[in-house]
Amino acid sequence: MILGFILFIRFYIDLLIDKIFAVYWRPKQIVSKPKNPIVMESATSLAKKIRTRKLTSEQVVQAFIDRIKEVNPIINSVVDHRFEAALKEARQIDEDIACGSILDVDFRDKPFLGVPFTTKESTACAGLSFTFGLKKRVGKKATFDADCVSSLKEAGAICLGVTNVPQLNLWQETSNPVYGITRNPYDTTRNVGGSSGGESSILAACGSPIGIGTDIGGSVRIPAFMCGVFGHKPTSHLISTRGLTFRTGDEEQTIVVVGCMTKFAEDLIPFLKVLVGKNVDKLKLDRPVFVNKLKVYYVTDPRDPLVSPFRDEMKNVLSSAVEYFSEISGEKPQPLSPEGLKHTGKLWRYWMSRESNVNFKRDINNREGEVSAWGEIMKYFARSGDFTLPVILNLITGMFKKVDDEWARTETKKLKEQLLSKLDDNAVLLYPSAPFPAGYHHTPILRPYNFNLLAIWNVLKFPATQVPMGLGREGLPLGLQVVAAPYQDRLCIAVAKELERKFGGYVPPFRDSM
Repeated sequence: MILGFILFIRFYIDLLIDKIFAVYWRPKQIVSKPKNPIVMESATSLAKKIRTRKLTSEQVVQAFIDRIKEVNPIINSVVDHRFEAALKEARQIDEDIACGSILDVDFRDKPFLGVPFTTKESTACAGLSFTFGLKKRVGKKATFDADCVSSLKEAGAICLGVTNVPQLNLWQETSNPVYGITRNPYDTTRNVGGSSGGESSILAACGSPIGIGTDIGGSVRIPAFMCGVFGHKPTSHLISTRGLTFRTGDEEQTIVVVGCMTKFAEDLIPFLKVLVGKNVDKLKLDRPVFVNKLKVYYVTDPRDPLVSPFRDEMKNVLSSAVEYFSEISGEKPQPLSPEGLKHTGKLWRYWMSRESNVNFKRDINNREGEVSAWGEIMKYFARSGDFTLPVILNLITGMFKKVDDEWARTETKKLKEQLLSKLDDNAVLLYPSAPFPAGYHHTPILRPYNFNLLAIWNVLKFPATQVPMGLGREGLPLGLQVVAAPYQDRLCIAVAKELERKFGGYVPPFRDSM
């Protein structure tokens, strides 16, 4: 009874927050319809057209460069680029195709030959900005490619540039004192999420066909949800983390994973194959999935007291998906309500504290010694510090009592076992992404724990795909997560494709001008 009353009050407090911030952030800017239809196509389609010489790589790369130049002044997604080098690489690919020096076997080894991509600024891309949004790293350029960037380049893809991130990636909004704030192309007064917010924003605005994200607590899926694109967090420990901020790839314990961000579901499997590389056989991605024979489970509300109450349009998204699978499946979808889901915040905080070779107070200082938490807090309020409010809040949180080791490990094991008793090699879980669509800029400060809905799958190291499910009443993207057991990524992606087919998937932000 008391909890119900608290949630009732909180529901209306959330609405009041939106009303207040709506006044502050108006008016919004509009992202226009692309002049060149090339930028509306999937990476898979573009690769095929380049391969069959219906398009040249130069035409494709130029189209996306033009689009970035058109939309970036509005959304502030791409913070550094290599346009001339990208065009040069594209011309070389076109010459090689024209003269026949690229054979069928080369195309099989290079599934994205001639197709451009972007990656977040905290993922090393040789010659491009590598600041992580930290003032101490202003002007810092990467001297090498992260392993995931190398993998995509080896698959024939061409890097266009790097996109904005929160400071050190640890926040649900993309803003930092080096490059400023990134805006949502559906409504520029709204949050794009984080930490892969620059990626989601430029993808949704058609400035890039695919993007590399990273995910430690929803950092691929939060932005994918808010900007209406697909985001897949793969099974953990299959993709090298070398080149992600300070990571060397040798860390023994990590909940971070490299992820795929796309506008179209058909790009997810080929993209994931490239990133996984030598570990691809572990995922059996080519094994057929019969979605009408899958066992489907769902959670409508994990009953996490720290998460905002769900609004009707988000409840309806999940119920629509459940109803659809009730119609096509041999087995009726079944609800789940594991008790441990309500502990996500504490469990995530514990496993973050176990990250190998990670020290937050040292990392935000560019590993030049630890900062003083109290000193930085005082500097912030004196307006003389180098850090954003989310960083300050993380410093404050770090002062609290640590989560009990035995309790956290026991609860994690218990929750994992409960879910794995249902999720086998022929089952998926439908799970909410957020209590409501993208909020106004800076509102995550007032409801910081809504990311718990996504962070739980980092804790458990399960694969999860964020699926766009159309637009809500304010024209903002809706969506849900599809979760599976470890190494069953193909099930998540198969269901994502089916939901895209039924509900439409990605809806462009410039729909009214079409």
